[in-house]
Amino acid sequence: MYNHIRGRVVEKTPGRLVVESGGIGYEIAVPLRAARRFPEPGGEATVLLHLLVREDELRLIGFAESDERELFRRLIGLSGVGAVLALQILSDMAPRDFALAIERQDAGALRRVKGIGDKTAKRIILELKGAKTVLPPEEGGGPAGPGSEAAAALVALGISPAEAAARVEKALRDSPGLGVEDLIRAALR
Repeated sequence: MYNHIRGRVVEKTPGRLVVESGGIGYEIAVPLRAARRFPEPGGEATVLLHLLVREDELRLIGFAESDERELFRRLIGLSGVGAVLALQILSDMAPRDFALAIERQDAGALRRVKGIGDKTAKRIILELKGAKTVLPPEEGGGPAGPGSEAAAALVALGISPAEAAARVEKALRDSPGLGVEDLIRAALR
């Protein structure tokens, strides 16, 4: 029903924004990671929205990037994962890190999120394993960079997407700032 809101930030606290638009102040719950990317009070912001409808409340959930909103929507569709836990996951993990944890079936990475135990971590991995990811290969949801191009080239060479992502990530850690061709060479070593 709501896609986004553009307006002046009136209040900003960890996990919460109040954005004034058209003379109305909208209280919006946001993941902690996203809150850092919005301007301080007085600044203009565009916040992507999800309207959470529950029996006894309507609540706006806000995001700085579309990949965060897509991950939130996917998470609240899982059994045992509500809005509070989905917001906690997005507060503790970047969408890219979450996607890598799922691809690698790394329950330990998920257990580091407050509120996720062993059973929940395994259930999330089981339900999302093999699902087509909607998350970008580069952090921040921006345009594709050398890392995503290099990973795509490795996949074209027959390497699995998870392995390609891991190799490119390691190459970028070892030698930040490589161009696509050099990144491919480093990932193939």
